[in-house]
Amino acid sequence: MKTIRLLASVCLLFAGFGCTALQDAGWDAEPASDEGIAALASSRLNSDSMTASATLSVTVDSGMATLYGTVPNQATRQRAIQILEGTPGIFDVLDRTRRR
Repeated sequence: MKTIRLLASVCLLFAGFGCTALQDAGWDAEPASDEGIAALASSRLNSDSMTASATLSVTVDSGMATLYGTVPNQATRQRAIQILEGTPGIFDVLDRTRRR
């Protein structure tokens, strides 16, 4: 019984320090550079089930994102813009996409 209590205490201790370490590491912080913001935006576009099939690329300049590529329909275009607008560090989106 003492072994189980000790094991549970150790697990709780590591869990508490682990969460603090992740918070201190800046996991939830905004990317610091335009390249980092563009990489995050591209990752989000590629992870979304609607936009992943489109051929898209993003550039960012001082928080202004430009979306390039081809989309199959207007719904995919709107979803891509929505994803970019929700990306930390992006303040405006310029749409340069074309329909297939």
